[in-house]
Amino acid sequence: MREKGLGVQVHYMPVYLQPYYQKLGFKKGTCPVAEDFYEKEISIPLYPSMKNEDVNYVIEKIFEVFREI
Repeated sequence: MREKGLGVQVHYMPVYLQPYYQKLGFKKGTCPVAEDFYEKEISIPLYPSMKNEDVNYVIEKIFEVFREI
């Protein structure tokens, strides 16, 4: 999606995967559902004051990506 000009990001890393918690003994596999979500989700550029033409651009680019899969 970045190749299409969309500023997508990954958010919501499980807290226990942060370095601080790793030092406390938390390990990958502690919460497999949270990890699965983290590995598959993205955040798309979308916010309340966004212009309709920009929203339509984002939608168009997402459809392009899915057509290429």
